[in-house]
Amino acid sequence: MNVKNIVLSSDNNYAQHLGVTIMSLLKNNSNETFKLFIFGNDISELNKRYLSKIIEPFRCEMEYINFDSKIFENMNIGRLSIATYFRLLMPVHINVDKLLYLDVDIIVNKPINELYDIDLKNHYVAAVEDVWTSKEYCNKLGMDSDAKYFNSGVLLVNLKKWKEENLFNKFIEYQKNSTFLLEAHDQDILNAIFNGNWKRLPLKFNQYGKNPDLECKKFLNFFTSEEILEAQKDPIIIHYIGGRKPWHYRNEHIKKELYWKYLMLTPYKDYKPKDKTIRNIISKNTPKIIRNPKRYFRSILLKNNKC
Repeated sequence: MNVKNIVLSSDNNYAQHLGVTIMSLLKNNSNETFKLFIFGNDISELNKRYLSKIIEPFRCEMEYINFDSKIFENMNIGRLSIATYFRLLMPVHINVDKLLYLDVDIIVNKPINELYDIDLKNHYVAAVEDVWTSKEYCNKLGMDSDAKYFNSGVLLVNLKKWKEENLFNKFIEYQKNSTFLLEAHDQDILNAIFNGNWKRLPLKFNQYGKNPDLECKKFLNFFTSEEILEAQKDPIIIHYIGGRKPWHYRNEHIKKELYWKYLMLTPYKDYKPKDKTIRNIISKNTPKIIRNPKRYFRSILLKNNKC
């Protein structure tokens, strides 16, 4: 039996979104067999019951990884949840050679076979390049001048190599020795340690663009126009980066409705956005030309200049 190993990390506050990510994965890969490893020490018994109900109809086993979170207590994480660092523990607590890591602000939109079956060879991970991190910041992290920086929301992981090279201790040591606040936290750590030794994936495997019309020129510096079009029209995985997520009323992501589609299939289907206030309803229903004229006119100018 060909079992696909999937790792997800969440605290109790994000359990609903964890459930939606899992539902999207299983619904679009119903013929596959999965083993889910969940890093999340404080997930409540009620949420665990909900998550068990989600996986029940599928060929899927779920294991919660218990660990001592005090190992991260001295890390400067700003306003983020400590859960953002949990994936660094994968080589310590999981005994498989290969796995797929997914953030929980993600929707799996199609089968993942093409991604999971990629031969990693001697690379640490396969990932999608990040377009927002500057070369100057990469230099600050200590990366080589020709090393590329990836987005860590979707990672096909060569865990055998991670374990052989005792990477967890290297991750912790790098963070402790850092002389400045890491802007992207564990993503910075992974990029600094891997220093370019990762396999590049097409954008469709981690479509993290929020507004393709406005971001097209930026993305063309990193991806071909064919890759961008494919990621826009037929993404395998959609990654909702940024502060406003699809579960927020004011979020305007072009694929927002997919989050709600899979949410409705879970025990969390009665969720109501906390930011759906009278003020925000008025704001959201105000024409864009009034609400944000600069962005509106920019989108008009770029409308016929798509990738």
